Amino acid sequence: MESLPCKKMFDGKTAIITGSARGIGREIAIAFARQGANVVINYIHSKDSAYKTADTIGLEGKEPLVIRADVTKRNEVKKLFDNTFSHFGSIDILVNNAGLLEQKPFQEISDYDWDKTLEINLKSTFLCIQEIVPYFKKMNTGCIINIASVGGQTGGDKAPHYAAAKSGVISLTKSFARLLSPIGVRVNAVSPGFIRTDMYYDIISRTPVDDINSSILLGRVGEAAEVAEAVLFLSSDSASYVTGHVLNVNGGLYLGAGS
Repeated sequence: MESLPCKKMFDGKTAIITGSARGIGREIAIAFARQGANVVINYIHSKDSAYKTADTIGLEGKEPLVIRADVTKRNEVKKLFDNTFSHFGSIDILVNNAGLLEQKPFQEISDYDWDKTLEINLKSTFLCIQEIVPYFKKMNTGCIINIASVGGQTGGDKAPHYAAAKSGVISLTKSFARLLSPIGVRVNAVSPGFIRTDMYYDIISRTPVDDINSSILLGRVGEAAEVAEAVLFLSSDSASYVTGHVLNVNGGLYLGAGS
């Protein structure tokens, strides 16, 4: 007797991951595809990387949709969602991953640095949530995962503007968990620490690796795939009673390694 194909966690679901050409977003997109989801890869500058990610997902037997959209601009956010819904016929999961981290002494942070950091990390999250609500209302369900940061919980002496933006993301997560629960939408956040991405390699060009590892309870830097697994959990039926939560994926960095 021919065996039936094994049902995957997100078969028939559509997931949009902003800023998913590279890094954590890329791993999240690939993880969703491996679990059967229709995946939308969003980028603004990294076109080649976006299509490389799409090729990787294609090897999983899924054909992703690649959309260039600046998620700090409302009209482009609308285009992102309109094109997704037209192509797949549904939007079930939104992962607000687009972000920017630039470390510098706080006295050197310009008005432009502040505005750009808040716009990319915080404004984009707000716009995407606001504009996706009509689609979720149509289905009376939905799931939003915001990628925050341990800096948003502890503050950051090397990037206080980034820490402020990510603190805002955490606050938005809790606010929208309240606001969207009547239409069956869950809103949660994942808070990574040091994760091995391009952003991390930029950090270690200025900070010794041993200093980083010694600040983490588990004594090592995390992998993007570990963040992706946390996002999958919060998006799944296994987390159906979880909303307004911030899941730390930082090896204990939030607690600190010292006594």
